[in-house]
Amino acid sequence: MRKKIIKWLQSKFHFVIRNDADLKELFIYKLSNFRFILISFIILFSFFTISFYLSTTALRYWFDPRFVEQLANQQVINLSETVDSLIIESNNKDNYINNIKSILQGKENDNNFSNTLDDISIDTLSKKNLTSKSNSIDSIFRKQFEESNNNYFNNNIENNFDEILNLNLFSPVSSGIVSSKYDVSKKHYGIDILCGKDEPIKAIADGTIILSSWTKDSGYIISIYHSNNLVSIYKHNSKLLRNVGDNVSSGDIIAIIGNTGELSSGPHLHLELWFNGKSINPLQFVSF
Repeated sequence: MRKKIIKWLQSKFHFVIRNDADLKELFIYKLSNFRFILISFIILFSFFTISFYLSTTALRYWFDPRFVEQLANQQVINLSETVDSLIIESNNKDNYINNIKSILQGKENDNNFSNTLDDISIDTLSKKNLTSKSNSIDSIFRKQFEESNNNYFNNNIENNFDEILNLNLFSPVSSGIVSSKYDVSKKHYGIDILCGKDEPIKAIADGTIILSSWTKDSGYIISIYHSNNLVSIYKHNSKLLRNVGDNVSSGDIIAIIGNTGELSSGPHLHLELWFNGKSINPLQFVSF
């Protein structure tokens, strides 16, 4: 059997091309069965290789019917990842703002900031729902100050002057007298400004309202989140004119001067500034 196969592979034949008119031989090529099989294999392999290359590279769109579907699926995956990233970023910002609101209201916060707070509206807030605990406002902030020394905050501010000064902060009132200055040693983390009756209070810079509420100690309080992690707080107002989530520009009226809250001894505005979570002296940055 083996000899027959070898003999068959060695057998030869002629491959001839003739002219149809006069049967003149134009091309003659001698082939054996082995050579014929080898040439056929090389041609088929070359054709397969070229087809595979084209179907996976330059001409994939035409050669591979699944290409369009795969491309669409990849685009959907990319869009899904982008949406997930945006959702995570949005949730992080919401948690950050909610944490600030919680601190300003004197509530306890989880370390991972996973708890979310409902927006508090002036119209729906009732003083009956407020607790009578002594740490109703600034309790978290005050605890931080009690555990730190004054030099830390002064050094922290000096290293970040440029970021705050670039905001161009303006006076929250048209006219007034500073009756009580910033004094960390007395746990007074802002300044008190005496103004006329029904004096409008204005935003010191562009930003977003993150708190518009009423507290036992500070009365009607409103807070704005500005760029560069700067937060301004306005306390003891008689009326609030903006709600949580409102965008305000520098000079927009946000409240009316008042005498609300247990810590107020007369009509005035208590203004605080917090930069990167640390208290700073408003007199160093706000023009009066």
